Amino acid sequence: MAGEEKPKIFENGRDMILSLGVIVIGMLAVVGATGLCTINPETSDLSAVRQVDGEAFLDLEARAAQGAAIRIPDVPEDWVANSARRASLDQEPSSVVGWVTPEESYLSSWQTQVPLDDALANFDEHFRENTEAITVDGQEVTVASSPENNVRDVWAFDLEDERVLLTGTATDEEFTELVRGFLAVEPVDVGAADAGTSDASATN
Repeated sequence: MAGEEKPKIFENGRDMILSLGVIVIGMLAVVGATGLCTINPETSDLSAVRQVDGEAFLDLEARAAQGAAIRIPDVPEDWVANSARRASLDQEPSSVVGWVTPEESYLSSWQTQVPLDDALANFDEHFRENTEAITVDGQEVTVASSPENNVRDVWAFDLEDERVLLTGTATDEEFTELVRGFLAVEPVDVGAADAGTSDASATN
């Protein structure tokens, strides 16, 4: 009977797909018009990155390190420090600071007193079977890597008074920039500040 006929939209799957297609197209048009959705923006906005005072953290770490060397690397001004923490590396404390670069890459540095080979072997749970030695401004750097996509490279070098390990999603050029940032500075000198504090106490 004519009264029992179903609406046309339910007669076959093709009409349902066409109706859904119209709805999806309408939604995309509305979202696109609002400007709330962007695809592959050409510029990165580092102002949205959570910032920390990495220099102050490393300065405090140096004063608490009881003679262990800690450096504040000379990094480009447009790198944003977004993490600073103390971590355990081979059951020894390590001072860790991370930066976000203008290319939206991430780099972190680990400063430790653990011997270089032990630090590399115990950096995390991943095994990096490939190692190569490169030289950056006269400093020998070991680059440990793995063919696995989820395992990040580690650049490690021995400054005699401490070991530094770098990891992240950055380019080789940015890794090299951070190595040079460490080579450009001496360990934080806490002796002068401690002496000044002692003199002040004695005067009082």
